[in-house]
Amino acid sequence: MKLQYPFVTAVSVVLISSMYGDDTSLLSPQKQRYYEQQGQQVDASYEKARYDWLSPINLKASNIYEKTASYGVKDTRQNLSAGIAQDLFRSGGITYAIDYAHAKKEADMLMMGKEISSLNQQLITAILTYRKNKIALEQSDLRLKNAQIEIFLKRKQYEAGDIDITFLNNALMNQSSELKNNTSLRYALTQQKFEAAKLSDHAIESIILPTFTLTQKETYLEEGWDIRTSQALAGSAAQQYGQIKSSYLPKLTLIADAGYQRFEAQSTPSADYRGNFYDAGLQLSMPLAYNSSAASQEAQAAYLKQKALTTDAKRQMSAAYEQTVALVESYKRTISITQENLKYYNELLGATKAAVKAGYKAGYDLQTLQNTYSIEELEIKIHEISIQIQLSQLHYQMRHPEESKL
Repeated sequence: MKLQYPFVTAVSVVLISSMYGDDTSLLSPQKQRYYEQQGQQVDASYEKARYDWLSPINLKASNIYEKTASYGVKDTRQNLSAGIAQDLFRSGGITYAIDYAHAKKEADMLMMGKEISSLNQQLITAILTYRKNKIALEQSDLRLKNAQIEIFLKRKQYEAGDIDITFLNNALMNQSSELKNNTSLRYALTQQKFEAAKLSDHAIESIILPTFTLTQKETYLEEGWDIRTSQALAGSAAQQYGQIKSSYLPKLTLIADAGYQRFEAQSTPSADYRGNFYDAGLQLSMPLAYNSSAASQEAQAAYLKQKALTTDAKRQMSAAYEQTVALVESYKRTISITQENLKYYNELLGATKAAVKAGYKAGYDLQTLQNTYSIEELEIKIHEISIQIQLSQLHYQMRHPEESKL
């Protein structure tokens, strides 16, 4: 787990974040401090659980005055001692307690790592979506230029009586629709800035992202956060089940007490005593609880349920992976189709330029065609970003071997 605070420059931060899903250095300082404290809390909880089976040493001090009813005399008894009742054997319960501490720490760290990775994924998605919408806005601006040319030409044709008003009306409606789309895209850019600002203090335009690549399915399923956390929770539940089961079995306890005692008796001075004392012994016990079987079955059921959830997590992540791969392939096919279209547009541009130069075509035709060509080029960039969004989501849905050392 890499909890880095404070963060450094925008570029280096993004490079670190691209490698490690649970790195906090791209997030805001407040979130960095929060997860730093969370990590400390997990460590403290681990230490507490690991040594929870050790009994405390009980220190006792007393000063007692006794008055005898028959003689009316007073006796004084002073005592200072330290005692302990430490379990030496719990039918495996001590081992289960230590193993449970390890398993719980692993589960807690994984869940925190998953939460941080999810925030990083949200931030990266906001950045990529912002860039995608920015390109879409460029497309919209080009479409508006084409719409203006179309309206100009349709108006001239309508005024000349060559076309019906319907054609001019359709051109105006197309422009109106694109203007609304243009406005929506500008608002979307503002929204993505807002989403990024909720997670990071870095300006959305200043962050340089790496190129995400497709993760192998085997690695994805082995290191997926959902699977890892589910497995860790199952391990924790297994150790907890062992603890509960062993608590109803025989245990051996060391009982020891040592201290100093002072006794002064007015009635019988010869009974006065001052000095050290100690006692020690072993106690074998076994609780006979009515609900022991039910408690054990409840813990076992919780463990088996968590194991089932692990299987479900694998199934869901496998389906998510296949769905992402299919979507990426769809984007790639669309890019290939667009690239083929650009070849034809390129040929058509060459012919149109020649026709305009020779006076057979108007400059409006060339301008419209050039704008359309640019729109198609931008479409490829949009699909490439869409691919990166999908691949980045896969990236942040898994733990990477280089990162957390739990």
